[in-house]
Amino acid sequence: MLRIRDYRLLASGQLLSSLGDWFLLLAVPYYVLELTGSAMASGFSLAAGTVPALVLGPLAGALVDRWNRLRVMIAADLGRMVAVSLMLWVDSPDEVWLIYVALALESSLSQLFTPASAALLPQLVGRAGDLHSANSLNALIVGSIRLFGGPLGGVVYGGLGFMAVVAIDTFSYACSALCLSMVRYRPRTTAHRRTGARRGQVQVHQLVTEIRDGVAQIRHSPWLATLAAAGALFAIATSAVNVGLIPYMDRVLHASPQILGLLFGAFGAGFLLGVPLSRALARRFTDRTVLVGSLAALAVAFTATFNTPVIGWSAVLFLTIGAPMVCFTITSGTFVARHTPDAVLGRVSATNGFLQAAASLSGMLAGSLLSGALGVVTMMNLCCVAVALAAGTMLLMPRRRPPVPDDVPLKETA
Repeated sequence: MLRIRDYRLLASGQLLSSLGDWFLLLAVPYYVLELTGSAMASGFSLAAGTVPALVLGPLAGALVDRWNRLRVMIAADLGRMVAVSLMLWVDSPDEVWLIYVALALESSLSQLFTPASAALLPQLVGRAGDLHSANSLNALIVGSIRLFGGPLGGVVYGGLGFMAVVAIDTFSYACSALCLSMVRYRPRTTAHRRTGARRGQVQVHQLVTEIRDGVAQIRHSPWLATLAAAGALFAIATSAVNVGLIPYMDRVLHASPQILGLLFGAFGAGFLLGVPLSRALARRFTDRTVLVGSLAALAVAFTATFNTPVIGWSAVLFLTIGAPMVCFTITSGTFVARHTPDAVLGRVSATNGFLQAAASLSGMLAGSLLSGALGVVTMMNLCCVAVALAAGTMLLMPRRRPPVPDDVPLKETA
């Protein structure tokens, strides 16, 4: 995949900007806590980035399908660079509100960048096997950042301070925009995009209609509808697990901070191992089989992990969680990109993102409430059931292969 110049630039930009984001993800809550002494204020810094996904997701998808996706991504990077730089002015508790504004603006622009990137990728690499390889490499980048970004961010924050972390993230967005500006690919102009979008006339009723078209594309496709339902259950379960993970490690495993780091490292290693596993499975089995199997394997891994309160075994079992998770993520993302017409791909990606965000928020809330009411182990076992239900939902997907739209070549030529 790295031999494809345009994809190499796209991946390089995303690597740099994502690494800066992970630095900031660790530093912001700590900095807010240091300034205010309030755990609630620190928690608000995490919530500030989740609300835009629920409010702007479908609208962003409609805009992405109307505009030049590459230009949208460059503009979003430059906008996020400016938004993040606002945090450089915060040095007292009275100015913490500016951090919330900066995070909300950054997340709002990310709602444009993410579906634009998902819709642009098939244009760069085609819809054949290279698409799965590209998504696999993207997952490898994400997994590597998860494994190393947090510790590196902690080192930078501890050694150089919050302003250095903000400066690095700002610079990473500038680098990403520069990489994207060097992409040679230019989309074919369609009649749809030559209408109001080109003249700057974006009417509300047109956008509403286009948002509905994206939702209808999912609802009327038994393949996409089944995948969306299973993905929502997957998001509910995994977000609830994330909420209960630290209490489980502290109250059940009685693990020290050093052990916690090792367990998270085991999960990250499993995530990375899942990338080549996903490619191997894709060559041997249908997408439906891989999706069902990865969810079923994740349900088993969750059940074994959260019912074996032994630190030694937990290190091994945490390794088994990451692989099926990334197999499901890569295969589902590739499936949507391969079997969705290009004209609505941005809207379908954004609608799926909206559903994932709503499901994740629901899972976080349910995980918090159920952990207190039933205990963390019982809550984790309910998450195992939810993942098993997601695997059962995937069995409802038709066995026959869905049609592949012919609006994007299976393999792009240089």
